[in-house]
Amino acid sequence: MARLSIPLVVLGVQCATTLAFSVSSSAGQAINGIGASGAWWPDDVFKFPDSVRQQVAELLFGQSGAGLTSYRYNVGGGGVGVTNPTRAPQTFYVSPGVYNWSADAAGVYFLQQAAQHNVPQLTAFVNSAPTTMTTNGKNCGGNLNTAQIPTYAKYLADVIAHFRDQGIRFTHVSPMNEPDDTFGTCGQEGMQVTPQQRASVVNALRSALDAQGLQSVGIMADESSSTGNFLPEASQWLPQVNKGALAAVSHHQYGFNNDATVAQLGSVGRSLSGVETWFTEICCFTAASSSQKSNPAAALTYGSAFEPTMVGALQLGQLLYQSFTQAQDAHFDFWTALSSGIGCSPQNNPSCVTTANSAGWNDGLVYYDPSFASNHNTAVYTTKRLFLMKHFANFVWLGSTRFAVSGLPSNVFGLAFKNSASQSTPLGSARASLILMNMGTSATSVTPSQAGLGNFVGGALTSPSTDWQTFGSSSSVSLPALSITTLLFN
Repeated sequence: MARLSIPLVVLGVQCATTLAFSVSSSAGQAINGIGASGAWWPDDVFKFPDSVRQQVAELLFGQSGAGLTSYRYNVGGGGVGVTNPTRAPQTFYVSPGVYNWSADAAGVYFLQQAAQHNVPQLTAFVNSAPTTMTTNGKNCGGNLNTAQIPTYAKYLADVIAHFRDQGIRFTHVSPMNEPDDTFGTCGQEGMQVTPQQRASVVNALRSALDAQGLQSVGIMADESSSTGNFLPEASQWLPQVNKGALAAVSHHQYGFNNDATVAQLGSVGRSLSGVETWFTEICCFTAASSSQKSNPAAALTYGSAFEPTMVGALQLGQLLYQSFTQAQDAHFDFWTALSSGIGCSPQNNPSCVTTANSAGWNDGLVYYDPSFASNHNTAVYTTKRLFLMKHFANFVWLGSTRFAVSGLPSNVFGLAFKNSASQSTPLGSARASLILMNMGTSATSVTPSQAGLGNFVGGALTSPSTDWQTFGSSSSVSLPALSITTLLFN
């Protein structure tokens, strides 16, 4: 939250019930990134004072902030036809082989910040191709023109090669977004890419990247919005992708499906492609039942709500847990890192930034005043979601392997990770982490030695009363109500 953290003693709480649990010896998938996207908000925040822009970069990418290990840069199509100027990013494209590299200064600034902070996973993602490559000459409401697929692939490879020459190396590229939708309401960029086109896009892009010496850049697709779109269409395009052309099957989860359906998504994606599945976008969740809005473990649905507290953080934690344990995804990205969808006026009511409301949206980790242009309020406001992401980004090190945790009560979600190499942390060297999310309303405690992950060296806590607190080793650790705690082992 935006307020100062209040220290909390977490060891030796007498009233907490001690849990018995165990960590499996059977290895799951390797995890390779935790992040968020740079869509839309850079156009606003680039207008803020440089000190605030630097603060935002540190909150997202720095050691004192979330330390995200993945950042998605939005390659704009030009915004032609888009009714919301903030969601109409400029395009570099002028004509085949001709580019305006001074375009999108706002987006490029924060991409540069991510690169300067050594964010290891950088993805160039697209909502719409330039207008000469869509069927309606706009950046929304149309389809990708099949005849323009080779030109489109060359354009994306040229963009990635340009940034490589500028010292920014993209690790991945995503050439389509929620491709079943034309985004005909034109509230944002978007284009339909039919199942019959998707393999052609991937194959053409692979060839174009390779021709530019960009063999290390992986392609992900197809960023389906939900399992309801992905499952019936996957067999129509994944088998047509050339071997080695695809690095990851990327998906969103706006259907907020049950565990069995999410597990099917992961299984189908991997079996048809032979590569990892990645969860690359989610936001805008709220309790499916209004009677359960204070229960972060309750079923979720798409809808408006601004929930900056631990409830909103643990709702995101629920989705991370499902992604890693059910879909068995290897990567997780939240949607927009920043948002103005706060649903209130911080200048009129300063406490509203820490209070839930039904008018805003859970579509950011950090928020800013939507009226900044008129009231000149350029402050930014953190949420507990940012600090939950810090646990995962800091302690699920790239290449770490997931191990199942059993024996915990239903309201405590546990995830264990091991890394083959020793990792430097503020608490000393560590090779394993145990993330425990207490979704309940009462404290409980654990004995770290039960994990069997090595010598316990300490951990970190985010709770209703503290954003981020580290602590040393002990024989017992309390998990406060509505909290996330990470234990580290060497």
